[in-house]
Amino acid sequence: MASVNYLETRIDVYAYLVIAKSDVLLIDTGVGEGNRYIERIYEPCRSPIADELARYGLLTTDVSVVVNSHLHFDHCGNNQLFPGAEIFVQADELSAARTPRYTVTEWFDYDGARLNTVSGDMEITAGVKLLSSPGHTPGHQSVLVETDSGNILVAAQAAYTAEEYQRGGDVTQAHQGLEEQYLRTISQLKSNMAHEIYFSHDSTAATCTR
Repeated sequence: MASVNYLETRIDVYAYLVIAKSDVLLIDTGVGEGNRYIERIYEPCRSPIADELARYGLLTTDVSVVVNSHLHFDHCGNNQLFPGAEIFVQADELSAARTPRYTVTEWFDYDGARLNTVSGDMEITAGVKLLSSPGHTPGHQSVLVETDSGNILVAAQAAYTAEEYQRGGDVTQAHQGLEEQYLRTISQLKSNMAHEIYFSHDSTAATCTR
């Protein structure tokens, strides 16, 4: 989806496409355009969402649901490309994101944004469930997808890497004051026994462990 430079390290940013029975869902929308600070500090290298969707024979208009795992700038930057989509975000995350210096507010809080705030876990379409997973941010959420071969979990940034997830977490990745919650969240996500787990900044998938 995109990559950014952070402290001279290149960080990949992934979004995930879910084609459900009645909806096409996109989990996160990457880094937006037009913010001078982001361009100067992070120098993002983007892979256009429309091009990525086209690989699956889809248009941006085919996406009916957008799930923002959280509202940091690299996860909600292209929400406006999907004006017809319902956008799901945790209420605690929306509240945090509207405070100064949290994110690029106009990338998610714009005229016409179809924001649907959720408090906790919720099935949003058949076989797709939002899981509240705070820790990295106050209102982070993950997505559990039921498939014929078992559950798939898009943990997003509930953990930074597959390796970190497997060993139970690293509190340096937690939002200030949420260190214990960060570790609890990873333990709770593991209880879903998903056979594959995917992350926002690591292309390596984890597998189910206890």
